[in-house]
Amino acid sequence: MKIILSILLFCTLLLADRSGPYVGFGYGLSQFDDDGIYKELKENGSTSMTLYGGAYINKHLSVELGFINFTAGNSYEAVDATNQTKELSFSSLNVSTLVHYAFFDDTLDFYGKFGVGDMTAGGVGSTGFTMLVGAGVGVRFSEMLSMKVAYDRYITDYEKDGLKNEMHVDFIYTAFEVQF
Repeated sequence: MKIILSILLFCTLLLADRSGPYVGFGYGLSQFDDDGIYKELKENGSTSMTLYGGAYINKHLSVELGFINFTAGNSYEAVDATNQTKELSFSSLNVSTLVHYAFFDDTLDFYGKFGVGDMTAGGVGSTGFTMLVGAGVGVRFSEMLSMKVAYDRYITDYEKDGLKNEMHVDFIYTAFEVQF
């Protein structure tokens, strides 16, 4: 799956016609919600970081490949049914489609985001498919440099003790992008 996503992104970079590919780095806060899987969440917040790259297909549509480490600052902590404290760590590799609507000669950019990916969950003992939805607003400082403030939600289903569970991680962040 990772090879297919890489090939798809590469082909999209070749077809880009707006102003070329872009890369970005973001840093912010994430919050984990286990939907009642654990007895108690001792620590459900962490600082998180993301690294992503993409390309515009046209002025209103772009494709992005991203990696996010949800527990870059500290691990989430949960208490299971046996009163054992577990450290949980999450990361995700994903591909997304962004729909843009720009104002003021492309200086202010509102966008919506939808994507899929692979979530790695340390401490939970599973890896799985994740769905991603998000929204944000970007401000372009020059032809090459922009900054955005964004909110993303990662939703993952996984099995634990024979039961299917859903968890999600909310991520609010600021990112800087360089466009080529």
